[in-house]
Amino acid sequence: MNKLIVSIAVILSLISCKGPGSGPLVRQTSKKEVMNQSTTTTDKKSAVAVTKMDVKIEPCNSCTAISNLLSNKQSLSGKVVRVKGVVTKFNPQIMGKNWVHIQDGSEFQGGFDLTITTDKSVSLGDTVTFEGKLALDKDFGYGYFYPILMEDGKQVN
Repeated sequence: MNKLIVSIAVILSLISCKGPGSGPLVRQTSKKEVMNQSTTTTDKKSAVAVTKMDVKIEPCNSCTAISNLLSNKQSLSGKVVRVKGVVTKFNPQIMGKNWVHIQDGSEFQGGFDLTITTDKSVSLGDTVTFEGKLALDKDFGYGYFYPILMEDGKQVN
C-alpha cells in the first residue's frame, strides 16, 4: 500500500512539473516586478540583474576599465586582462566557484558590470583587482547568460 501511495505521489509530481525553474523552492518573478526593478543588465538575454552603483575607481597602470572591456570584448576574448573595481555583489560557492560582480564607474552602451569567477572570498564594498581570462557569451542555462565573463580570476594587489 505504501508503494502505491509513493508511486501516485511521484506521478502527480511529474505531471504538475512545469519544467526547469519550477518547484516549491523557486520564487517566480512576475514580468511586472521585473519591469519595476531599477536594474540594468549587460544583455537582454540574461536573468542576472545588477544595480548600477555610484562608484568611481581609477584603473591601475596595468588595468583595463570595464567600459573598455565591454567595447573591445571581441578582440579581448580569450586574453588575460587585469581590472580594478568595487565589489557590488558576491555569491559564494555556486557551481564550485565564488561569483563576484564589480563596477568601476565606467559604462559602455548600458553595460557597467563585470562578473568574475574565482576561488577568493571578498566583501561587498571592497575595492579589488583581479586578473583572468575573458570569455564571451557564456550560457549556463536558466537565464544565466553572460556576454562577458572573467573566468578563474586571481586577486592581485
